[in-house]
Order: sequence, then C-alpha cells, then structure tokens
Amino acid sequence: MVSEKIERIKKVLAAEPESEMLWFSLGQAYAAEDSAVLAVESFEKAIALKPDYTVVYEHLGGALEKIGKMDEAKEIYRKGIEVGRKTGDMIPLERMTARLHRLEKGPRQKPAA
Repeated sequence: MVSEKIERIKKVLAAEPESEMLWFSLGQAYAAEDSAVLAVESFEKAIALKPDYTVVYEHLGGALEKIGKMDEAKEIYRKGIEVGRKTGDMIPLERMTARLHRLEKGPRQKPAA
C-alpha cells in the first residue's frame, strides 16, 4: 500500500518532474516504507537531474545495499565521495567513506578457536 506522503509527492512531481529535490524526497519516502527498489529508481532520477547532489549518493548507496547490490553500492559511494570532495559536502562524504570502507572490508570473520 502506498502512503499518503508518497501520493502527495507524486502529485507534486506530476507538475514539477524536473525537481531533483522532489525525486530525492520520493526516494526517502520509499526507503522509509522498505521499498528499496523504488527508492533506488527515485534516487537515480534525482542524480540524473543534479549530478552534484551529494547526499543523494549516500541514500542511493544505502538502498542498493538493502537490495543486495553491494558492488553497485560501492561504486555509488565512490562517485558520491568524488562529488563530495568537489562540492565540499563533508558530512555525507565522511559517511560514504565509512560505508565504503565497511563494504570493502567485507563481513567480519569469527576468530578460529
């Protein structure tokens, strides 16, 4: 079931389909409802409209992780880190750096007994 919030955002998007902020908001709403595939699509649209929208890369990477696309998530974090360096958006840059590091380390191994 689609929430009222998603319906409201979609209604505004129908009038303003080129608004990267609305696409980002729609992605966040989908993510909040555990609709990661739809969140990915919305975040990708936001980035297509505004490629230097740093925080969207962080959310897109997280949504990709939720659907098990770890290699794609790593690539998005790398792109987002590059964008963050150019724009000076340090908070999302630092969070994406930490997430990328965690993904590259892989799952924790239990010590041998």
